[in-house]
Formats: sequence, C-alpha cells, structure tokens
Amino acid sequence: MWKIRKKRYILLFIVTFLALLAIYAFSIEPSLLVVARYRLNPEITTNQDSLKIVQISDLHLKKFNHRTQQIVEQVNQLHPDIIVLTGDSIDKADQINGYDRFLSLLDRKITKYAILGNWEYKSKVDLATLTKIYNTYDCRLLVNESALYQKGNQRLLITGVDDLVGEPNLTKSLQNISPNPNHLLLSHSPAYIDEISTDELKTLGEYKPQYMLSGHTHGGQISLFGFTPIRPPRSGNYVSGWYQTNSIDVYVSKGLGISVLPIRIGTVPEISYFEWFLK
Repeated sequence: MWKIRKKRYILLFIVTFLALLAIYAFSIEPSLLVVARYRLNPEITTNQDSLKIVQISDLHLKKFNHRTQQIVEQVNQLHPDIIVLTGDSIDKADQINGYDRFLSLLDRKITKYAILGNWEYKSKVDLATLTKIYNTYDCRLLVNESALYQKGNQRLLITGVDDLVGEPNLTKSLQNISPNPNHLLLSHSPAYIDEISTDELKTLGEYKPQYMLSGHTHGGQISLFGFTPIRPPRSGNYVSGWYQTNSIDVYVSKGLGISVLPIRIGTVPEISYFEWFLK
C-alpha cells in the first residue's frame, strides 16, 4: 500500500511541477523585464559624461498592449541619448500601426536608429511605409548605411547592415565615410560577423568598429542550466551576452518578444543599456 501511495505522490509532484512550469513559461517569464547594464571603455578617464545607449531588440510586436506600454515607460525612464532598434520589431505586417504607436510614445528628444531583422522580411512589411514611420519619430533606418551622431564634442559613427536574409554589405555601408575612433556596428544576426566577405573583412580592419550589437537568438527562448536546445537559423554559435571575436566585441541581446514558440524559460526579456565612454 505504501509503495502505491509513494508512486502516486511522485506522480502528483511531477504533474504539479510540469503544470507550474508551463504557467511560468507561457504566462510569467515572457511578461518579465530586466535592464541589462554595461559600461563600455570604462578605462577611459575623462571629465565628460558617458554616451547612454539603449538597445531594443526582437520586440516581435503582435499588438500594442499593457506589456508594450511597460517597455516604453522603462525605456523613457532610462533617459538615453540614443535608442537602437536591432530588428525583428514587427511580427506581422498588419501590426505596423501598433508599432507606429509604440514609436510615438518613445521620448521624441531621443535620437533613434533602426535596422532590419529577418522577420521584417518574413512578415513582408512594406519597407517604404516602415521607413516613413521611422522618419516621423526621428528614427533613421540604416540598411547598409552609416550615420554620425554628435552631442557637443562627442561623436559616434553608427553603421547598420542589412539582415543575412537580405544583402548585408559593410563596404557599401561605409562608402565615402571617414573612419571614427568611436564606431558602433549594428547587425540583427550575430552570425553575420562570421560570414562577412573578404572585402568586408578588409573594411572591418580599416574602420575598426569597437562593438557590434545584435539580437535574433532570444537567448534561445529556452535555456536549461545554460543548455539551449533550439535557436533560430543564422545564430551561429551565439546565444546571449558578450563574445570576443578576432575582429570585434559582439553583444547579443536576449530581446523582448517571443517567436514561433510562445514561451520563455531561463531567458528573461531584456532592454540593454550601455554607457559608452568615448575616446
């Protein structure tokens, strides 16, 4: 009799655990939000303030809701100088109005730059309309292009390449652009840095951007004690956090949304916040 009861208790425990895990994975963790904070070039000692950059990645907007409002409020409270949106912002083309609303609530005084992810292509978002919306809210869409941000004496060159499902081209992005000692590269898929052409590699060596900000992986969405059984194509060997490559330091954001599987386990959604002490 005791053995039967013991088996029942074990079975009840397992069922209860799996039920609670499912509730957490589907309803709780995807709604959480953390701010991942980093200091770039902290060894530089100057009297000037750092440049504050917020990265929003993989929003995968399905509809504007309380969760989206929460993200907007958190970003505005950080008071960044620059916001970079590193792709996969929209999950479906018919949600572009919701994304318009999201952008409209971000502080208008903050300069913004955006790049494309694979889902902007996959969902067949009208890029002309998307570009127009970005322009409305002081956000420049960089598709193999560069822009020079300046605040007082601070200057930062920002280069955005197309996603790997498009035609990324670093050489084209920097055509007729002068090198800058403070240079940020944006690429939605971190694997881009491993797949660049010989010409792009030469350009990378000439311009020497210090950091590349990416997303795409969602940290795997499911991470079991560091093991990520599933990652999207074109993730390379990247999951989340910092990576040192032979040519550039890469940061991979866990992103904010969910895709394909509507769950997150061990990969709490994040807003990335960087304090960059410029040279």
